[in-house]
Amino acid sequence: MPRNLFAQASALALIAVMGIVPNVQAQLAPNQTAAGTSRPLKLAKDSPFRDPDLIYLEADELINDENASVLTAIGEVEGRYQDRTLRANRVDYNLETGQVLATGDVVLIDATGDVQYADKLELSDQLQAGTAANFTARLASGATTAARFVTRSDDGEFELFNVTYTACELCKNSEGKTKNPTWRLRARRVKQDDESRTIRYRDAVLELFGLPIFYTPYLAHPDPSQDRASGLLVPTIGMSGARGFNYVQPYYWAIDDYSEITVTPHIYSSLNPLLELQARRKLNTGDLNFAGSFTRATVFDRNGDPLDDPTRFTDPNNAEKGPELSSHFFVDGYFKPSSTWTYGYTAMFQTDDTYLDRYGLDSAFESNGLFENTRRQNTTQAFIAGQGKNFRVSAVAAGFQSLNSRFVESETTGLINVTRDDNSVLPIIAPKIQGEYYVTDPALGGRARLFGDASYLTRETGSDYGRATAGLDYSKTWITGPGLEVKPFAWGRFDNYDIQTDSGTDIGFSRTIGQAGVDLRYPFIRRGGAVDLVIEPRALYTESFGDSKLDRFFDPVSGDFLFEDGATPDLDPALLFEPNKSDGFDFFQEGRRLDVGARVAAMWDLRGRESEVSIFAGRSYSDGVTDSFGPGSGLSGSNSEYIAALNLDLGGFLKSNTWVRYDEDRDVLSRIDSTLSANTKYVKLTGRYYKVNAPTGTTTIAGAPREEISGGITVRPFGGWSVGYRAVRDLGKDVTRSQQASIGYRDDCTLVELFYEKRDFDNDLIRNDSEFGIRLTLSTLGSFGGN
Repeated sequence: MPRNLFAQASALALIAVMGIVPNVQAQLAPNQTAAGTSRPLKLAKDSPFRDPDLIYLEADELINDENASVLTAIGEVEGRYQDRTLRANRVDYNLETGQVLATGDVVLIDATGDVQYADKLELSDQLQAGTAANFTARLASGATTAARFVTRSDDGEFELFNVTYTACELCKNSEGKTKNPTWRLRARRVKQDDESRTIRYRDAVLELFGLPIFYTPYLAHPDPSQDRASGLLVPTIGMSGARGFNYVQPYYWAIDDYSEITVTPHIYSSLNPLLELQARRKLNTGDLNFAGSFTRATVFDRNGDPLDDPTRFTDPNNAEKGPELSSHFFVDGYFKPSSTWTYGYTAMFQTDDTYLDRYGLDSAFESNGLFENTRRQNTTQAFIAGQGKNFRVSAVAAGFQSLNSRFVESETTGLINVTRDDNSVLPIIAPKIQGEYYVTDPALGGRARLFGDASYLTRETGSDYGRATAGLDYSKTWITGPGLEVKPFAWGRFDNYDIQTDSGTDIGFSRTIGQAGVDLRYPFIRRGGAVDLVIEPRALYTESFGDSKLDRFFDPVSGDFLFEDGATPDLDPALLFEPNKSDGFDFFQEGRRLDVGARVAAMWDLRGRESEVSIFAGRSYSDGVTDSFGPGSGLSGSNSEYIAALNLDLGGFLKSNTWVRYDEDRDVLSRIDSTLSANTKYVKLTGRYYKVNAPTGTTTIAGAPREEISGGITVRPFGGWSVGYRAVRDLGKDVTRSQQASIGYRDDCTLVELFYEKRDFDNDLIRNDSEFGIRLTLSTLGSFGGN
């Protein structure tokens, strides 16, 4: 039936002239969008939509019942009020109350793109408050809500009955029927509390793959339509051999637009409860963060048994005390008052070394500062730094807490041996000041750098160390006609030392040292139809001068060396072409050194992706050196060990990086380090192998393996399913340190994973553990399970 133009005109005239919406207060926004889209509405100057008090109706037939004061639109009805659109088979409009009753294939669209469907919909005069039967809403995010009956109040609060909700896209099978979503949440009743900005569920059931897996009589979470809202977050339920059954229930408190706190009680069946707290405060120039927890307990092993029995220990004095306060706190602040300056601090502390391990708490805290925090160490520091176009300056003070305690049960006696790092030998750095200033040479265009460094370290046990350094370096790069790159360089510096040894000896001296040399590169490039070749020989000649006075870094009483840095380099392809092979200030090698090497590379296109294979080999030669680097550095003696590298990249599908070091005197590969990764549609593979045939600076860490292989494989056979396995094996001790097996499913709205993990750290009573768990992440609802 063609539309009745007279009916349209009559409806507009009646609505506009009779003023049927006298109570409307809303105003038309200047940037109003077309309903259900992000397109701005382009309204003509005489458009009726410019009137904020106007409701527009159009339909195939219009009936005006003057006695009942009801306007009825029938057939493909469309009504619009400001940024909302209503469509239905029939709409009854009460001219006195302004209420709208829509029936038959009802669709309501708002400006955000959210679409609501119903068999019957009753709305207020502003198309907001009302009721709906057999209601379905499809949100702009893709989520879908359905309910038998819905009410909506004037202030926008919803109450739904017999509800289902899912964030999964609803798809149809080959027969045209809608398939069950991967997950959905059913509830007898759901209410949106606008005052507390929360969603509250009654008798909620979570279904996964069509099967009910979780029931709760009550569930509440922050309203996802709000940016931030206080309320209970998704709980975590798990099992642990040490802690037993555990229930973790976070509560999020949005204090204001700039402050928030999350309070998380941890309830255990085998232990006292623990309270965790996280807080954040945004400021004009930065932010503050806090993370901490506390409980009252005795240190316990992986089985949950307290370690307070002296008869279990080799040294009874190592037995832990009875129940006492255990806690940790991490605090940091980071501020940037201008584009040049930043400052901040980090404070980290825990009452005992294994506290976070025992309770499975997150130790990954993003600290702000100039010193990077490590896994088994807490770093407390305060800093200020400034950087401009041609300068950089910084100052920092820092202290450290080692977390390397180990409780190891003897396989022969069954007694527990305890090893702990001595925190009294760790330095307090107060302060370390660094500065650099760059100047461009107006004559040659080279770069000069003025630099300075002042460091002062104190220890409760051990030597105190002070050093002040000032220097200048210069470099300039020329490209000659045939493509030879020539880079001469020179630097010199003055060091002043003041060292007080633990034996009471004062050592004070100064020195002037420097280097001069030239770095030469000569790349040859041949472009081919399919493959480009690059051959790049390189040579670096360095002359080191000055008296290093290394004999002064020696305690005549204890016989200890007093180097704080620079004495333990580890030769690799990156270090080979560094003029100064020391990794710090103290150790300095006089004499001459020539570093030579060459790189050969082939590059081509593989399925539209850049691919490359390259080979590198090099060696360093020295002459007239007064002091040599230690064995295992790769630089001891007059000639260094040979170094080689092979890198392969097949368009990102397959990558491999391998480098080796060959010791000619011992006829062995002293270092091997190789990584491999492959990624296809069905398989992802990662792996690493390394071996150390001589002690180096990287193996002085207690327990570091000499030979290790690690890797993982993930197979994605079909339809979002995956099977994975990862392991780390210490080949030197023939022990698998950790392994994890998992099976999982992932789609656009769901991640579910079953995993088994086992760890073995030399029979460590606390860190050794095995667990089985489930991780479940549902889009818009959060994560469940885990450890």
